[in-house]
Amino acid sequence: MKAIIQIESLASSLVSTFWTPVFVGIFIAIVVYALWPRNKSLFDAAARMPLRED
Repeated sequence: MKAIIQIESLASSLVSTFWTPVFVGIFIAIVVYALWPRNKSLFDAAARMPLRED
C-alpha cells in the first residue's frame, strides 16, 4: 500500500512540476494569438458571420 501512495505522490509531483508550466505556456500563446493586431480583421469577420445574410 505504501508503494502505491509513493507512486501517486511521484505522479502528482510530475504533473505539477512539468505539465502546469506547459499548459500555462499554451494558454499564454493562445491569448497572444487572439490579441495580436494582425488577427483583428479575421476575428471581426468571424464575429459578423452570424449576422450576414446570404
